[in-house]
Amino acid sequence: MTKLQLAFKERRTSARQTLTGLMPGRLFVIANDKTLSARPVDVSEKGLGVLLGEKLEEGVELGLAVEKKKVITLRVVWCKEDFGKRDLYRYGLECKDSTINLMRIFSESGCLKDDV
Repeated sequence: MTKLQLAFKERRTSARQTLTGLMPGRLFVIANDKTLSARPVDVSEKGLGVLLGEKLEEGVELGLAVEKKKVITLRVVWCKEDFGKRDLYRYGLECKDSTINLMRIFSESGCLKDDV
């Protein structure tokens, strides 16, 4: 019997934590300040996975307003249609500031799902 080979290469460099589906602040497109209705799926120290109902191009910069006048800049690094979800797209977002720990921000906001 042969081993099943994966059709993709894992590119994650750090562990991810599942989220409750709540965002710790407003997510918006920096270029035009358009608020996005996103469902956060998972988070790592430097990245965020979200579902959106609209198509964004790779490289688009998004802002996450988490505190009074504090905005975290995120960049779309990949996008794909969400399997089985009509008209939804799954995005991988990367934090542009390497000193920010996204997992800590989501944890402190109560947005991490408790692992059982």
